[in-house]
Amino acid sequence: MSSSSSSVRTDYDVVEYPHRAFAQTQPDRLAVLGFLFGMQPALPDRCRVLELGGGSGGNLIPLADLYPNSTFYGVDLAQTAIDQGNKRIAALGLTNIRLEQMDVTNFPADAGEFDYIIAHGLFSWVPEPVRDKVLRICQDHLAPQGIAYISYNAFPGCHIRRMWRDMMLFHTRQFEDPKLKVEQGKGMLNLVANGCTRNDPGHLLAKDEMKKRGHLDDAAIFHDDLSGCWQPFYLTEFLSLAGAKGLRYLGEAAYSDMQPTTLTPEALAQFEPIREQDPVAFEQYMDFFKMRKFRQTLLCRATVPAQPAAAVDRMRQFHFSAPIQQVPVQDPNAPPGTTSFRHGINDVTVTTNNPVSLPALRLLAERWPASVSFDEMAAVAGDPQALAAVLHTFYSSAFINIHSIPRPVANSASAKPEVWRVARLEASIDKAIPHLHHGSIELEDDATRHLVTLIDGSRTRDDLAPFAGGLQQLEGTLAKMARAGILIR
Repeated sequence: MSSSSSSVRTDYDVVEYPHRAFAQTQPDRLAVLGFLFGMQPALPDRCRVLELGGGSGGNLIPLADLYPNSTFYGVDLAQTAIDQGNKRIAALGLTNIRLEQMDVTNFPADAGEFDYIIAHGLFSWVPEPVRDKVLRICQDHLAPQGIAYISYNAFPGCHIRRMWRDMMLFHTRQFEDPKLKVEQGKGMLNLVANGCTRNDPGHLLAKDEMKKRGHLDDAAIFHDDLSGCWQPFYLTEFLSLAGAKGLRYLGEAAYSDMQPTTLTPEALAQFEPIREQDPVAFEQYMDFFKMRKFRQTLLCRATVPAQPAAAVDRMRQFHFSAPIQQVPVQDPNAPPGTTSFRHGINDVTVTTNNPVSLPALRLLAERWPASVSFDEMAAVAGDPQALAAVLHTFYSSAFINIHSIPRPVANSASAKPEVWRVARLEASIDKAIPHLHHGSIELEDDATRHLVTLIDGSRTRDDLAPFAGGLQQLEGTLAKMARAGILIR
């Protein structure tokens, strides 16, 4: 295999993109969606994954450690990012992953097939020839039952977003320093939002946009809103480009994004026939209703038979998890036996006394962050057919996770607790660390970061207590770590 090297210094060499894992790209998640829509995708513990524009490997390195019998290949134009990723790989001693500095347009023809191809945060931010090459790589290298994940900015929501981008670009054209550009760009939006006495819809939108910007990393603003390339697409436009390369629409990486949950019953009744006749057209209409700004679209080969609706019966083959906890029921008039469960990430509460869903949710809450098989839940919930329907409903609203294989994550600390070694490595570098469900958590302070690096399975609680402020504080911290999904034991 050959590759092309470049000495060109990119914006990503100047301003590093955050080293993060993206849960929506997890091969396990993609496999589940493939199975639901009639495919036979590779299981995550024995698959081949390619990531285009993957930076320093924040997405692939945790996966490579999690799935030692799978192989991972990442390419990126920024040499600085590749060097940092390779240092991490060497520190972990991983042999099933390669990161290479490469212009995507020079991707080698002899690279072979991949079960999963990931391009997150790339497609809308590169010139047209690179976008064409991304799709051509999928055409040439995607396995027959492979799945490609491509994220991109979407219309119609980005028509509004483009307005803020135009203002930021106009104001920051006079600045060269990246940090100053970001500060000035946000300052410009703040002036538009709050420097005018008018309170019309446009200025209310500006205030809302400022709130969102407050939660974004400066590097994300620099590489997204202030990027020289920035091209949103309507879904149908994107799929037309993909169709020309022998690819078709499979679905979205977030199954809940495909659900018309925000439509009124009247609107849904009007568009339901379109959903049955032309699922892609229905998805495009949903983008209009939702003012969608961003998509995480899954593609497969056009030769894969289409199955427009998810096969609910396939729930029986999966494993399930949910970051939920039982909480007090707020309704004083609730029937006896009613129980509430709160989702720790989405901050959504489900209250039920359903004889099928109630025992299933109790078991999921008890086992988190480990997974539970369908058969285990059926043993306590009964009625497998009703259980499959209930689980599909919860999955549709992002209240539970579905896994194609078991997820054995410790839900309590052992006598000599151990944090996942990838999380320990990242804690020694940054405050953001990956968890075993392939996302990131932010550590509170430097003391917590240091504590995480020490929890390597060689120390008892008594050994660790002085670094946590005492034994009682340590127990609370370990409980949080267990729920965060970073403990091996």
